Amino acid sequence: MKHRVLLLFLSLLLLLSSCTPPQSTDTTETDVEETAAETAAETETDAVTAAETEPEQPVYNEQGEKSMKQMEKYLADPSSFPFSFKYEGEKTTGFGAEFEKLSAEKSDAGDGEAYSVKFLHNASGATFEIRAKAYYKYDALEWTVYITAGDTKTGVISEINAADAVFEGGSPRLKGISGDLGNMYAPYSVDLTKKTIKKSSTSGRPTHGEFPYYNLEYGDGGVFIAVGWPGCWRASFNGKDGERTYFTAGQNEFSAYLEPGETVRTPLIATLHYDGRNEDDNMNLWRRWFIDCNMKKDTKGEVIQPVVCWGSVVQGMATYQLKRTINSYNVHGVPLDYLWIDAGWYVNADGKKCGWPETGMWRVNTDMFPDKFAEVSKIMHDNGGKTIMWFEPEVVRCDKEKFLKANEDFKPEWFLGTAAGGSWLEGQLVDLGDPGLRAWLLGRITTVMDEGGIDMYRQDFNVDPAPVWAKCDGDNRQGVTENKYVAGYLALWDSLLEKYPDMTIDSCASGGGRNDLETMRRAVPLHISDFWDGRSDGYNERQALTLSLSRWFPYFKLQTADIETQTEYKIRSCLAPWINLNVPTMKKSTPWDKVVKCSGEWRQLSSLFYSDFYPLTKYSKADNVFRAWEYFDSENDNGAILVFRAENCKKKEVLLKPRVNNGSDYKITDCDGLIDITVSGAELAENGLTVKLAEPASSSLIFITGVKK
Repeated sequence: MKHRVLLLFLSLLLLLSSCTPPQSTDTTETDVEETAAETAAETETDAVTAAETEPEQPVYNEQGEKSMKQMEKYLADPSSFPFSFKYEGEKTTGFGAEFEKLSAEKSDAGDGEAYSVKFLHNASGATFEIRAKAYYKYDALEWTVYITAGDTKTGVISEINAADAVFEGGSPRLKGISGDLGNMYAPYSVDLTKKTIKKSSTSGRPTHGEFPYYNLEYGDGGVFIAVGWPGCWRASFNGKDGERTYFTAGQNEFSAYLEPGETVRTPLIATLHYDGRNEDDNMNLWRRWFIDCNMKKDTKGEVIQPVVCWGSVVQGMATYQLKRTINSYNVHGVPLDYLWIDAGWYVNADGKKCGWPETGMWRVNTDMFPDKFAEVSKIMHDNGGKTIMWFEPEVVRCDKEKFLKANEDFKPEWFLGTAAGGSWLEGQLVDLGDPGLRAWLLGRITTVMDEGGIDMYRQDFNVDPAPVWAKCDGDNRQGVTENKYVAGYLALWDSLLEKYPDMTIDSCASGGGRNDLETMRRAVPLHISDFWDGRSDGYNERQALTLSLSRWFPYFKLQTADIETQTEYKIRSCLAPWINLNVPTMKKSTPWDKVVKCSGEWRQLSSLFYSDFYPLTKYSKADNVFRAWEYFDSENDNGAILVFRAENCKKKEVLLKPRVNNGSDYKITDCDGLIDITVSGAELAENGLTVKLAEPASSSLIFITGVKK
């Protein structure tokens, strides 16, 4: 027991050494005055409450010890905690003299220590609770702050910075990628000594345009930072003094009093520290942490496996057509892991057939699908597959009065207001912040899933909610509607996952619009963009996206277009962890031989999707370049390289430097019978591998297998 408590008090000591809060004087984000970072004197802290029954000793490593030591520093000196806010216009940083400590508890969270530390804010009477976690095997620390009013209404709480920190170290550089829309998933790199960076999302869909995941290099290492908030957020990085970087982040706008007993929360802030500035190694550290500690696990402790799928909007279809599709893939030797049932399976408020974007009823159209998808799901299950179904529960797009008449158990006050007014997507945004509304939706969703034997829930969201949220806020209540909506959205998903513990959710918001870290801990981002599925172009973009997004998200979907004849080049461009291998099943011209060949290649490749990822060429969407990347499993000493020569590329060969173990020998073969060599890892590291592609719009899939000596 003594050893375990000692470990806990060692556990919180490291983040402060590399991430210290600024002094509590107000500073602007563009011109931060250089301040001397003083280390607070360590004082004895209240003992952390331990569980009565001592669990098994956790296994931690040197990196995990760093995060736990840092958290202990914060517990010893709460005034140093990297958090700030204003109360009635006066700024407070950390949890110092203005607070009284109420309690401190910790528990074993499986992959780390979870902390709950509560403070009473004397001026407002509100309780501030830090919910934090330090990881056993990674130098990773995260936290969220919850604020609950006491028995009386508080004054105005504003400018809440979930993170308000200083990172000490020279030559700061910020790296990341864009979100969906605009310059989709393109990487950037900024010298922070020359430019202050401010990022924000104001639409309410957090990864449209921006991507709240950052790689901040400073000194002899750096830190990954994620802002988990499925709403409007902001983040600022100022490193102009060259030796330290000031970082703040939070809900984009919040200025409100709290009613008695009312609770609001900050975004999740997650940090992962690393040593050195080898970007490939550091990005793979992020991938491993993302897989190990963030991706949703089933009851066996496993993440979602790679998938071959067929999927489509089903308006105008019927049960027999879905059965025929499944049978066609089976007959041709391409078994499906999932069948994707997208929009158009439901009725409108009149109980009649409708198509997307009309939504709201969430009752199956039994004229089209008399089995309510139960027969379809059974066929998939009998063949070792599953089904996934689309919902967009946050928006009602049908005649409002007819909807209320058809749903007498739906309360009119559950409507927040009109979203996307005047557009083809106009509808009524419902209030996910209301527990009654969430219970109503949960009942509709689970009824459809249970009756149809549906295995996976897919949630879409095709409007920007922020304008509606803002209109619902009263005087001195800015940001409250959003805050409660966000908490309710996460609660709805938690309820679904509690009912279906082996399920992973698919997050969609007009493509990749809502893929913040809170969402990604419950879901996978299958539909990362609306711009390529169903189109006969966009293969350069698919390849470029794989080069950039794979470093941050290990799992996503790409899709072939069933409106065109497929080629190996096009199918290989879509060899992602989840592939929608859509081809025309009723056309004699469908090249099933190529589909069978490439699906077999995907099966062989699929064992490597969760291994380390290395871009072997520069990021580019151009149509006149080579693009290549590698998956490599250093433990099992094997990997694979995908190489693409774009349609207007004049060069016929490219020299690649794959990542291998220098002490091994490797058998290198491709899937087209053009490469079959054995070479040492040292030679590969020194001389590289030259890949020749004779024709434009061609590709190569190369496997690297360690040879036992």
